Amino acid sequence: MKYIICILLLSFTVQIKAQNLQGKVVDDATGQGIPFVSVNIVGANVATVTNENGFFVLKPTTLPFRLRFSHVSYNTSEADIKDISGLLTIRLNPATISLNELTVDPYKGQKILKAALQKATENINTNFYANAFYRQLTSLNGKASQIYELFYDLRWNTARIQGWAAKQSRFAEVNEQIAFSMNNQSYLTFSYSGYLLPNKGGKFVSLETLKDYDVVVEKYIEQSNQSIAVVSCKYKKGRKNQYYVNSTYYIGVDDSKVYRLENSIFNLPIRLSDATTKFPPVVTTIATFNGDGHPVPVLESVSTKVFLSLIVRGQDLNTDISSLLTIYNVNDDLKKQQFEALNRNTRDKNVIESLRYDAEFWKNNPVVKQTTLEDSFIKMMESKSAFGTMTNP
Repeated sequence: MKYIICILLLSFTVQIKAQNLQGKVVDDATGQGIPFVSVNIVGANVATVTNENGFFVLKPTTLPFRLRFSHVSYNTSEADIKDISGLLTIRLNPATISLNELTVDPYKGQKILKAALQKATENINTNFYANAFYRQLTSLNGKASQIYELFYDLRWNTARIQGWAAKQSRFAEVNEQIAFSMNNQSYLTFSYSGYLLPNKGGKFVSLETLKDYDVVVEKYIEQSNQSIAVVSCKYKKGRKNQYYVNSTYYIGVDDSKVYRLENSIFNLPIRLSDATTKFPPVVTTIATFNGDGHPVPVLESVSTKVFLSLIVRGQDLNTDISSLLTIYNVNDDLKKQQFEALNRNTRDKNVIESLRYDAEFWKNNPVVKQTTLEDSFIKMMESKSAFGTMTNP
């Protein structure tokens, strides 16, 4: 009888390891999905973030376990999970917003931001290593046209992405007369939102350029353990055709950690072949950071959106390029491997072509739940057997 029990327990454990937890995080008042919610298993190094529709997928190794859901604009919530069948729905309550201190100290925003940047500078030599997933979707005139996905390992610190090592990739695109591809948006993602201390002269917020920005505390978000100051930074010298960035920081008032960073990038220099721009590109980024158990927040996710209004051979072409980078595991053992240095000349296509397409690896891969548009496009491409290493249907 003991042998039978052991066999049954072993089968049960394997079954749990093979299953995925699928869930959605929504606003309790509106029922709308909340993007970029941090979802992590308490006591384990397993985490993800919700996508733009509020969906997430995790691969737990044991049952039961406890999940923590955190977002700077919502009250943190935890849930004990004993069953991972079906879709888990978590409702978060918006945190209390306070505007009382806005007129008390006009220099409060600069003081809070300066403390956060100084903390990041003090920890600039501390590297973190993580497994990451990156997806980029291109749409032309409102129709999805190209998608590629990369799994890679990252070496990151508050100065910048120090290196990456590509592991798996896949690519597909619609084979039509007009095609558009931004061939190094992964570099754009790394360079403009994946770190806290950019070194870009007077066009980015830094300790040296604070005097060039109007820095204002817009509001305070009251969390259970501390207040989060929402600090906006607008470049005073911004003008037409000048390349600069306005930023909004979400900073812990007590711990001086940055938990979210939103960038609006103006007049991004861009080179085009066989096309001209009607208007300057519109570029926005959102980066989230996890500060639990670390001296500075560790990169958690980066969302990048680029909109280009082009004229190609006399034809209007509106192009949207959206990408999402997700850190799903922080792992110090990765420091033992070789990383490629970040380089603006790196071409995503070349990286993808260097990796053999492994269909089994991608089959039902749950690391990041797709948005509705991505999901429909991926299913269409899979039905055509279009996915491969730079293979067109």
